[in-house]
Amino acid sequence: MNISFENLAFPTFNPDELFKCIVDLVKIDREWLPRRPMHSLYIRPTGISMENSLGVKPPSSIKLFTIMSPVGPYYPAGFKPVSIQVSTTHARAWPGGSGDKKLGCNYGPTIYPA
Repeated sequence: MNISFENLAFPTFNPDELFKCIVDLVKIDREWLPRRPMHSLYIRPTGISMENSLGVKPPSSIKLFTIMSPVGPYYPAGFKPVSIQVSTTHARAWPGGSGDKKLGCNYGPTIYPA
């Protein structure tokens, strides 16, 4: 996540502290923990710019937070492999690109080749 933050010119953070916060959050919200087979707790730490203007510059303020939600089986009928298309002319990950980062724009470059 810090690599993604660096790519966005966000300040980085101590990952151990974020982990401690998530553990505390799960403890606080333990009533939401699914107790049925094949169910789980979706945990998504994320960060967003809190800039109150548009512009091309590093943000002066960001928000780091975690979203949690109980979820059912991802594949209710069981796991089924998916077909993929491999392209040698279009790449989502490239040197200096964003394919190895977790960004809101991460899947945008896949639209054209698909």
